[in-house]
Amino acid sequence: MKKQVSILLVLLSIGLVIGCAPKIHQSLVGDKVAGLLNDGYRQKVDNFLIIFDGSSSMWEKDNTTKKFYQGRDVVLGINQAIDGLKLQGGLHVIGDTRATKGTLVNDSLIYGMTGYSSADFAKAVNSVEINGLSPISIPLVKSIDTLKNASGRTAVIVVSDGVQVSSDRTSPGEAAGQLKAAYGDRVCIYTVLVGDDPRGQSAMQAVADAGGCGFATTERVLATAEGMNDFVRKVFLEKAEAPPAAAKPVTFNLYVKFDFDKDVIRPQEEDNIDEVGSFLAMHPEINVTLEGHTCNMGPEKYNMGLSLRRAESVKQYMVRKFNIDPARLTTVGYGYSRPLESNDTKAGREANRRVMATITHTITE
Repeated sequence: MKKQVSILLVLLSIGLVIGCAPKIHQSLVGDKVAGLLNDGYRQKVDNFLIIFDGSSSMWEKDNTTKKFYQGRDVVLGINQAIDGLKLQGGLHVIGDTRATKGTLVNDSLIYGMTGYSSADFAKAVNSVEINGLSPISIPLVKSIDTLKNASGRTAVIVVSDGVQVSSDRTSPGEAAGQLKAAYGDRVCIYTVLVGDDPRGQSAMQAVADAGGCGFATTERVLATAEGMNDFVRKVFLEKAEAPPAAAKPVTFNLYVKFDFDKDVIRPQEEDNIDEVGSFLAMHPEINVTLEGHTCNMGPEKYNMGLSLRRAESVKQYMVRKFNIDPARLTTVGYGYSRPLESNDTKAGREANRRVMATITHTITE
């Protein structure tokens, strides 16, 4: 009987321990944004530094969950989402770690700045324990030194309830301003508010505003995979610029034949004119000279006029059908002074009764 009672007491003790143990929430599940690098995005930062608040104020509950676990889930969710990106990373903690028990005000860089490893970063996050005051301004100022060897662009992410409890007289917004002044456009500051303390909300907004190119959000916004992915995408990626359009040279040769002593366009010649006319309609920046010609039959003066009338016929056709500005089309008549073929044969004379133009233009696709 005593043995049974002892076993029962042991089981009850285990149950009480389990029941009183803090609930460890799983990290937020988000897609890895590295997959977007082949889908119109590119990485816009080279480094990241997360300032995670593990101070005693984070032990308070927001609804039914301690703020510490909510904040930790945010950091682990970010870590999961950026896995696969090539970054230099850092984790600055306000509070204690299992490896080193600090003083009442304990803030330290427990990871990095170093080549980012998702597994190693997660270990560092999971080593954090609640303790100490909340000197948010101190790690922000210390980040100036932390980032001194970081090249390129850096995202600084502050995950905190925003409650500043320390002897430091520098406000979080002022501290963020000092960091921004040190690095300018190379640093953007983002804040994730845990809980709903009005003082914390004001402080976190001031930090984000001081960063200029970052923004403030909340743990509740990031509490879904969609919210987390959107946040990480905005912080770490940007739309890739479309590659410059390829330049392509295009040449059109207009060659319109006419009957003897005529300036009327024959139906079989219209397709050639239409091809050039439609191209000119799409490219109003192009001007063209239409050159009229004749064979050598008849007086020179008469043929000069006939060649010009032929060029004018082609011009008016394009103006009417394609609404091309007449000022873009110059006409000139050369008579029989520039034969294409010998005028000694019938075939040669037929080839010389023509209007010609060559259009060479470079277009981008």
